Amino acid sequence: MLFWIPVAAPKGGRLHICIGWTYVVCMSVVVLTAFSMSGMAFLDPLGVRRFAQPLAVEEVARFVTASRVFAVFLAYLAGVTLVSGWQGVWALRTRRDPRSLRKPFAVALNVLVGLCGLAILALGIRRGSTPLVGLSPIGPFIALGNLRYIQSGPRSRMGWWYEHLSSMLGTGIAAYTAFLVFGGSRLFPTISGSPYYAVFWVLPSILGVPAIFLTVAYYRRKFRGNDQSTVSQMPEAKPAV
Repeated sequence: MLFWIPVAAPKGGRLHICIGWTYVVCMSVVVLTAFSMSGMAFLDPLGVRRFAQPLAVEEVARFVTASRVFAVFLAYLAGVTLVSGWQGVWALRTRRDPRSLRKPFAVALNVLVGLCGLAILALGIRRGSTPLVGLSPIGPFIALGNLRYIQSGPRSRMGWWYEHLSSMLGTGIAAYTAFLVFGGSRLFPTISGSPYYAVFWVLPSILGVPAIFLTVAYYRRKFRGNDQSTVSQMPEAKPAV
């Protein structure tokens, strides 16, 4: 829920800045733990789960396969969160010199996430998983947008602000997707095993992607006439997150 405070708070204000940085720190911890958990679940799926009774060989095989698919998907969502958060923070910190964002790490990270999205697409097609197929474009979509900004820089004076805003909102989409995918079975046990449960996988993207476009469009209208001038709605001395 920490995500919503910077979203609702006046942009550039003390509350927005303080809670925004707190959100960045918390999401960094979440990303690190997600990578760790996905690594353990992939390498030793039976070691991270206790069973009340022994499983048959076929059940073990199905469980190991399902666990590794979930582990790969969790790592993918963590990567999307990481690349969005990195872009959001550094678009802000490099707003006076956008070219300084052209770091090998930033480029490589976006390329990797884009390729992982294609891998998730292939995995989803192979397993006949609609949620994996439906969510696979998120990584390439975000990665291509980030790379365009890294290579070309902002298209207007407030371009850094639009990039910061859309990227940070993107972290929320990835985080809520992971939460519903991995926590939804406990929150909604009656439908977790039904085909309708797939809706919860894609719901954050269905709601979040249009929200990003609408929010950016709102601020473009708000900054109209000032986008090419020296007027900015954000404090120059203290970068906001």
